[in-house]
Formats: sequence, C-alpha cells, structure tokens
Amino acid sequence: MKIELDHIGYATKSIPKSLKTFRALGYEEDGPILIDESLGVKIQFINQPLHHGARIELVENLPGAIKQPVSVILQQRSGLYHLAYLVDSIRDFSEINDLRKVNNCGPAVAFNNRHVQFFISRDGGLLELIAKSLDCECEDLA
Repeated sequence: MKIELDHIGYATKSIPKSLKTFRALGYEEDGPILIDESLGVKIQFINQPLHHGARIELVENLPGAIKQPVSVILQQRSGLYHLAYLVDSIRDFSEINDLRKVNNCGPAVAFNNRHVQFFISRDGGLLELIAKSLDCECEDLA
C-alpha cells in the first residue's frame, strides 16, 4: 500500500499572524483560505515553491462555530500537531497499523470532499488519513 505525505497540520489562533512568520521563512499561500463549516475550521495551505518543502496546513477555529476542534491544542500552544497522509484505503491502512480512531470519517472541503479521518498512532502521535479518491473505505466510531 503506497502512502504519501500530504501536509503538516499547524494549529494557530490567527492565520494572518502565522502567515507573516511563514512568509519570512519563504512560504507562500497555496490557494485561498478555505472555510469548512462542518469541521468548524478555517484552513490556509502554504508551501515553499523554490525549496519543495512539505506543505503546511494552517488551521484556525471558525469563529462562532459549534465545533472548535483546535481549541484543545491551542490551550497548550500554537504549532505543529498532526501529519497527514494520502492513502488508498483509510480503513485498510488504519487496521493494518492498529490505529485508534479519534473522529468519524467524513468529507473535507479542503480535499474536494474526499474523506478524511484522524487517528492516534501507537506512539501517541496524531495522524490524518486522506482518501486518494472519492471511493472511501473507512469506518465510523463504534
């Protein structure tokens, strides 16, 4: 099963403030800010076009949203909090690697409504698995 690193998630209280820092490091916006009301977040992807570095996903809580998924992370500090990988099958990869589900699988605006799901790895790291296609094979929490 082939997997690819898609991005590194970075929790922030303010996308514009974080952009200022990352621009100084050679990053540029990779498309517009995306609003995902179902997840309760604003997202800005950035990359370093001249250095071919890893793409970073700046994630900010959507003001007034019922869900505030990055609140727990932001209570500790802003910064890196997950690695995201493209996989052929979310279900197969998570079962083979004995990953513990954090949320239900569902479509994400940032990935053209392909399904995503978060997991905790055996070493305690947070992983986001993104289906490579719209044909998703994943399971909801029991």
